Amino acid sequence: MRLAVFSDVHSNHFALEACFAAAERRGADLWIFLGDYISDCAEPHRTMELLYRARREHDCIFIKGNREEYILSHHKNGSDWQFGMSTGSLLYTYQNLTAADLAFLDAMPNVRVIDPNGKCAICLCHGSPEKTRETLHPFSYNVERWLLKIEQPLLMSGHTHRPLVARNGVKMYVNPGAVGIQATETVTAKMAFLESDDARWVPELVEVPYDVAAAVEELDRSGLTELAGVWGRAIRRQLCEGKNYSLFCVERAAELAAGGAVLPEHWAQAARDFGII
Repeated sequence: MRLAVFSDVHSNHFALEACFAAAERRGADLWIFLGDYISDCAEPHRTMELLYRARREHDCIFIKGNREEYILSHHKNGSDWQFGMSTGSLLYTYQNLTAADLAFLDAMPNVRVIDPNGKCAICLCHGSPEKTRETLHPFSYNVERWLLKIEQPLLMSGHTHRPLVARNGVKMYVNPGAVGIQATETVTAKMAFLESDDARWVPELVEVPYDVAAAVEELDRSGLTELAGVWGRAIRRQLCEGKNYSLFCVERAAELAAGGAVLPEHWAQAARDFGII
């Protein structure tokens, strides 16, 4: 049995379509999606259409990510999102989703346990089984902690945008990396395949080339580099280089604020420090 695993699409439908083609070439029996389907890149409805196509044509499992939680919370409770700020990307995404899209995302679980081969159960989540935003970074104690904590022999999640296979005794953790927005200083889309050898799952981390220039051009046409302020420009640079500029700007702006409120001038200085503006 073969599994195809996707995570962290972030509305990059160009990268997602390339990964779908790879999964179809390999004849994956089950397609697993680990969340963060939307936000950051342009035209989120095109990503949603690909997810619907996958659901029609393949056996699929969908897990909710933190970006879906943000969008759904805004839908249900409102927010202070506004254009020209980092939250402009989320507001743009929300405004380009339908009621059917929101219902589809809302129905996704945060955690699910599956046993597709009947012999080696898998725990699926976006960040961790407790929090969608929890990070399981390579070589961190948090990976080891969760392998000790879960009952299943295999844990799979995304969120960090960093591919990883880690083992602790008979237990294993797999992060397929990010389909859409890279943090690995490479620009290829990332995904994973897992093969069953009856008693266990054997992972393979895969890089998939796609048309990065088309994704950047669409981002420019959408106006997101202005609507999302520094965040939008950081995402554009990240698409081109694979360096985690969006997170760097967040952390640098917070550092410049020195414990106070992060103001537009802090964002602007952070962007200048990284050559984004």
